Formats: sequence, C-alpha cells, structure tokens
Amino acid sequence: MIKDNFRRLLLHNDKPHVLVLGDVMLDKFIWGSVDRISPEAPVQIVNIQRENTALGGAANVAHNLAAIDCRVTILGVVGRDENGRTIGKKFDDYGIKKTGLFIDGTRPTTTKTRVIAGSQQVVRIDHETAGPVPAAIETQILAFLKKNIAKFNALIISDYQKGVLTDKIIRGAIRLSRKAGIKTIVDPKRKDFSIYAGSSLIKPNLKEAEAAVGRRLQTEKEVRDAASLLLEKHGFGGVLITRGKDGMFLLEKNYEVNVPATTREVFDVTGAGDTVLAYLGYLIAAGHSFSEATKVANIAAGIAVSHVGTVTVSKDEVLHQLDKTTSGAKKILSMTELNKILPAIRQNSKIVFTNGCFDILHVGHIALFRKAKAFGDKLIIGVNTDASIRRIKGKKRPIVSEQERAHILSALEPVDFVVLFDEDTPIKLIKAVKPDILVKGSDYTVDKVIGHDIVTAYGGKVELVDLIVGFSTTNIVDSILKNYSAERSSAKRPKSKSVIRKITKQN
Repeated sequence: MIKDNFRRLLLHNDKPHVLVLGDVMLDKFIWGSVDRISPEAPVQIVNIQRENTALGGAANVAHNLAAIDCRVTILGVVGRDENGRTIGKKFDDYGIKKTGLFIDGTRPTTTKTRVIAGSQQVVRIDHETAGPVPAAIETQILAFLKKNIAKFNALIISDYQKGVLTDKIIRGAIRLSRKAGIKTIVDPKRKDFSIYAGSSLIKPNLKEAEAAVGRRLQTEKEVRDAASLLLEKHGFGGVLITRGKDGMFLLEKNYEVNVPATTREVFDVTGAGDTVLAYLGYLIAAGHSFSEATKVANIAAGIAVSHVGTVTVSKDEVLHQLDKTTSGAKKILSMTELNKILPAIRQNSKIVFTNGCFDILHVGHIALFRKAKAFGDKLIIGVNTDASIRRIKGKKRPIVSEQERAHILSALEPVDFVVLFDEDTPIKLIKAVKPDILVKGSDYTVDKVIGHDIVTAYGGKVELVDLIVGFSTTNIVDSILKNYSAERSSAKRPKSKSVIRKITKQN
C-alpha cells in the first residue's frame, strides 16, 4: 500500500510546495589518500585528489526535496561572500526558489569543510558565526512568512543553531503555520523543546531526545516514555525519534510504530537527517499520514548513509528499495528498469561492472565479486541469457537456467544489481551502464577485455583481479562426470538373469 501510494504521488503532476526555513550552509569536501604520517607532527598527510561542494543544512533539505520533483522555496540567510554566491547558483541549478534567501553582510556563509581519505572523514573545519541574525533580517524573515505561508502545503524548520532561527522566528513561524492550517515539521537542535511547542511533528535524533528529557534512552520502553513525555508536554502532533542502526520510533496521540533500519552497511551519516526531513515534508505535504511518511523516509535514510558525503536520494532509488523489500528480488532488473535509476546512482556512487555466464557459482566467482565491489560503491553484474550461452558454449549449456542464475547472484552481499543480456557480448550493456570501473579476471589482458576501449574513452578504468586457480564451471562438470559416471553406469546395468528369474517367481 505504501509503495503504491508513493508511486502514484511521484507520477502525479500536481506536486506539493514545501517551504524550508532554517540554517543554510555550504558543505565542502576535500577527497584524498593517506600514505604516511607527517614528520613535523603526529598527523596524517592527505594527498588531495579532488574537491567538490554541496548544499548543507536547510539547503540540503531543500536540495533533497528538489531531487524528488517537489516544489520548494528556501527561507534563510547567507553571507555576502563567494560561498553565499555559490549557494545561490546551486539553488538556481536545482530549481529551488530563493525568494526568501536574505543576505547578511555582517556574517560569513556557514561553511563546513570535510577532509576525507578513502571513505573515512579525517577532519572537519567550520567557518561560521553562530550568533543571532540582526533584528533587520529577523523582521524580513517574519514578514516573508506572514505574507506567503498560506501558499505552501507544509513548512519544514531545519534548526542547526547557526543563528537564523531566533526565538521570535521559531515561535512566529509555528504560530503563522497553525493559523493557516499548514503542517510544520521540525528538526530540533535545542535542549529545551518548549520553543517548538505546537508544531505538527518534531524529529529529534536519539541524542537530541536524551538532551530534551535529561536522561539516557537505552531501551524501547525508555524511548517510548520519552516520546510520550515530549508529546504531552509540548503539544506536538507527533514525535519521531531517529535511532540510527535501531531505526525510528514514531508516537502520535493514538498511534505508535517502531520502524527498523534498512541499511546493511553505513559509510557516512552526513546529511542523512536532512534526507529524512525532506521525505517527511514531501509526503506530509502531499497528504500522507505521519506513519506512511516515516516508513518511506526510513528507506531514504538507509540509502543516504550507504554513500560517502552529502547526497540526495532520488525517488527512483526509494521506489527500487520499496520494490525490493516487498518482492525480495528487485536486485534483478531489466535494462529499462536499470536506466531509470542509473542517473541518481551515477550522481552519488562509483559504478563497477563485470559480466559472465556464471553457470555454476563457485568460490572463484565470489572472490571476483568481492574484489570488484572494493573498487567502488555499486556493483552491477551482466549475465548472459540461456540463448546467449548456447550460441557461445554449445547446446548442452547452460546447466543452470538464467532466472536461477540471476536469483543466486542477487542473494550475494557484494552484488547490487543483476541484468541479463541476450547478445553474445556485453558491449550494449556497457554502453548503457557507463561504469566507472570495468572488472575482469587476470586471465585477460586489458586490450582483450570486451568494452575496454569504450570505458577508457570516457575516463573510466579497467581493473584485472587475480582469480583462484582451478575453479571453473567446466572443471566442476568434468569432476562430476569423472566421479559419478561409473556409479551411474553401475546403477543402470541390467540385472543378471538369475535375479530376474527370482523376481519373476516371487511375483
């Protein structure tokens, strides 16, 4: 039901319009590698390989909303500096309306610079002024709210305590929203939640909830009791406590639900809360219940933390995950299905591709997949269909059908997607996938790997991995024939005439 409702919403032309109010930030990422320790001090030396910027804080919430085709307007503050101009340009690029973006010449644009080696964050450098915005800016923000709040379907308040959300602005925003009948979703940072009183839904993480109630929350009962206290004390419509690896807990006046986490491997939690907030706002603005919105947002969060850095999570990625959780087999995709989610995957992930028949799965294949996955983030396996194998290897192959082979491969941890191809070579599939890394066994040379010229032409790489000697489908078949052919022959040998006569006599 959730999947069908979400799919209908995503395909509908009339998208909700969400206002995001909060601390606008720029995230900078410096990517590199660490090979040695500095002789000057006991610190790592990072060899910089690339740099990029992304929207952070409330701006990342807005970016996530825009990525799922939601109409979104930002209400916040930047400095009169280069980072502020970068943010403004990104808003334009992503279709985020910045009619509520005000410039404060007295403060820098809040900027977080992260240095990442491999997939691990080494250090973060913050450039900010966290004091309250000037009274003139405060007045402009409240005037914008008073004039425009009724135009929106929901208000998201993204509080990072960087000075934009003063007491006056928070209380004014919630009061004006309630008066206009607009749902308000709050991501809090203050210890005293009374400032957010009357909001429709508040979304603290576990640490923030503990600070709000003044005690540790280690059991499900303790989490529930804390949510109940906050709900009654501050008049919230709902309390959603995000609990990392333990999922989420939602409490409303007459309803509660524990939603288990969906991710299997966490690489980086940067921006995951913003992703949750965006999906909550989008779905609640579209009329979905808090419960439905929570379940979808939980899936989006699981996708977000499987990437490194600040990323957006597309609707197609969420739909794919919803399909997978309901059918259990959605790692297996047609090329048409894969094409729908490739743009979002390509934006946030390094794609690795390998291919083969994989007729009888063996330890050599497992080693290949593990090594291939280590080169990137998403591993796509191209698998020859039965017809393709028969043309290549003869009419006695394959031994295992294409659907069986695809399902076995989809059950493997390193494998993200499996795509069948009917051609003799994977050239067409490689052109469609455009992998960053093309992987084959070291029994090939690079110039003999099919598709090497295509991949290297656009800047991709070909990696050859060592195989485990002695393992192949052919060797397995030969071993079976050698070890069991005599036994099968004996079993089929005609019984002696004396035995036949004895059986006949007994009957």
